[in-house]
Amino acid sequence: MFDTISGLPVHILVVHAVVVLLPLMAVVTVAVAVRRRWRSAAPWVVLADAVVVVLSYAAKESGEVLQARLSQVNPGVAQQHGELGRVLWYFALGLLVAAVLVWLTSRSARLVPVAVVVAVVTGAATLVWTYRVGESGARAVWGETVANTKAP
Repeated sequence: MFDTISGLPVHILVVHAVVVLLPLMAVVTVAVAVRRRWRSAAPWVVLADAVVVVLSYAAKESGEVLQARLSQVNPGVAQQHGELGRVLWYFALGLLVAAVLVWLTSRSARLVPVAVVVAVVTGAATLVWTYRVGESGARAVWGETVANTKAP
């Protein structure tokens, strides 16, 4: 299920959605938490974050399958990326929890500061971890190729 689609690794197809949507939803979740007028959109943010959690899980699972496939040819390939990537879906899950908290507290003014702090901390951590995972993946795929070629 997480190996290939039409001969292409599922990971390559799913990871691009995660790299775009996870940071976007981190920013949106924080914005909805911080802006009182936008809190009415919290149910939609929860739904969107739930979709990103599923995509993140698919990226993790498909990445493990791809790493196992590639390690048959090149043992240890993308080791750091794999280690970082296994954790990323927990950040997506944490972002979903923060969005649910924002939604639940949107009607209770005294609990809103807690939800805002949780959303901001979770959102910032998600952005940093997504960058780390993406950067390590790009280096694993493109690092040697770019280093061993010259620009035209």
